[in-house]
Amino acid sequence: MGIALGSGYQAYFASLSSSAQQSEIARMKAANIAWVRMDADWNDIQNPEDGVFDFAVPNATAAVLLAAGMNLDILLYESPTWARLAAGAAPLNSPWPTPDPSLYAKYCAAAAKNFSAMGVHTFELWNEPNLDTGYAPLPKLGTPSGWGYLSPLGFADLAVAAYPAIKAADPEAFVLGGTLANHDEYGYGGATRGASWAQITAGSTTAQISCTTANPADLYMLVADADGLLPPGTHITAVVEGVGYTVGPPAWQTTFTTSIAAVSSSSPVTVHVSFGYAPELFLTQTYARAAGQPMWDALAIHPYTQSYLPASQPVKEGGFTVIPALRNIMAANGESAKPMWITEIGAATGKASAVWPATAAAGTSLAVTSPNATTDDVHYLFVALDPTNNEPLVPTGSFVWDATAGGGWTVLPPTGLVLSTPLTSGTAIISLTVAATKAPLTIQPGTLVKVTVVPGDSSGVTSVVKTTTTNTTAITTSTTTETTIPVSSVTPTADYPAGTNGSVIQASIGQTFGTAIAAGAHLIVYVYPPGVAQDGAVSETSQADIITQTFTAIETGVPADASTGVIGAGPWSYVQAVFVYCWSDAGGTAGPFGLTRADGTSKPALAALTAAAG
Repeated sequence: MGIALGSGYQAYFASLSSSAQQSEIARMKAANIAWVRMDADWNDIQNPEDGVFDFAVPNATAAVLLAAGMNLDILLYESPTWARLAAGAAPLNSPWPTPDPSLYAKYCAAAAKNFSAMGVHTFELWNEPNLDTGYAPLPKLGTPSGWGYLSPLGFADLAVAAYPAIKAADPEAFVLGGTLANHDEYGYGGATRGASWAQITAGSTTAQISCTTANPADLYMLVADADGLLPPGTHITAVVEGVGYTVGPPAWQTTFTTSIAAVSSSSPVTVHVSFGYAPELFLTQTYARAAGQPMWDALAIHPYTQSYLPASQPVKEGGFTVIPALRNIMAANGESAKPMWITEIGAATGKASAVWPATAAAGTSLAVTSPNATTDDVHYLFVALDPTNNEPLVPTGSFVWDATAGGGWTVLPPTGLVLSTPLTSGTAIISLTVAATKAPLTIQPGTLVKVTVVPGDSSGVTSVVKTTTTNTTAITTSTTTETTIPVSSVTPTADYPAGTNGSVIQASIGQTFGTAIAAGAHLIVYVYPPGVAQDGAVSETSQADIITQTFTAIETGVPADASTGVIGAGPWSYVQAVFVYCWSDAGGTAGPFGLTRADGTSKPALAALTAAAG
């Protein structure tokens, strides 16, 4: 049993002091966790100018974990933009830039050589390639993610190239591949729309689909209709907003192989636009592309079930219900002797219900009522979304200034204060230097200024300071020059989260939210550790139940349930390992480790893991 750190939590862990890292490891050991899945991102490791690989950053984290007796699974993904094939390059003929398999293989070989010298021999190829379109799926982003588009063809090419390269660099290597995400009945995410089209003739390389709600953000996504007329894998190559799409056949076909009947505009069909392939389809086509060439020693999967429990998840929601189907695909391709590893499972906690009772227009603070509030939330970032359209209700960077357990939060707008130089714990500080800001900020006499910093001392140990201004006159910062704020006392203390360290500067200096914030209930509220944001999804109790049922399902099986559509299966003796994803836990009641609260007290999930391991 292990945990998957995730890039956000891994960065947070790496920033901690040595003692804080050992505290986090102690929490892992308390749950009998023996394995850690960690990233070694290609994009951050290889220099584009000279091609040199520098593993210093992941090596530092790996060394700490290995010294503590952990076993490691190294995740190998995130291609640099310069390492991608040009759009339309053979043999994929894809409109998207795809990672170059030969360059990926060299990176994987370098990683295997580096980590095997440290005693690590387990490596994982890519992450959730069936969801990796290379483009951010959210409407307001719409920019390349930097990873590169992967169809089953592209991923098979990467795995076929990387597998022998890793084995050559480390003959003891155990390679995980696939790393498939779960899905709903169409794919993953996206939107439901109405569409129509003229007959699509067999042999066509493109087709036109009319859709009055077509959105530019749909570009490069997959499209499927509820009646199954379009072949799975049909993808959008061009969008005219409010008019429709140009679509192409699945990546493994050069044309639409059969004619597709017309759909009348007077009776449009429902189509689902999504950014991911169903894992069964993706795995089937990956094997077909590989044509018998080895790609992995075990198939890795991510059968998330939230917000359902594993034993009550409808078939159409994917997750655990697809494990037997994926196993059958492995067997059909001669790999029944290979195990399956679950390298991510679990659920994030932390979504809270909340309300602010009065409209705030250009306010300097916001009083939010929530039964989920705890005092651990102080200095965490505060995010509130409109449940009707998922739009943010407070500016990015708003944070919790004060909290009453079970009562609510006092939320302040984002600070404009920027500390220009690092500080060290114990330094005799007589002034703070404020860098130039976007607009002049007046700091009133006696204003309390809280500053959280990561100092750049020679030992690399982080610390936190609190400062209080005691000047007798107002100080106005400049947009062009730095301003020095005299202070009379400095008390070094751990400030974010409780007992650890942080890297966010926060100040109460009379900033305003800037726009009116309507009163009313807001059901989507997250409290994030600064810089380590993840969406909350379930309660702590549900998280614990999901973990417990995950292990129960593997060991004893999931019973069939006609009322919910759950298929009966198991026990799954071929599942060899389970890694619980280390959500950075967006919750007022949870610390960034995701299994214990910020004050170190146990959450139900920790007990569930301990029981499962026992």
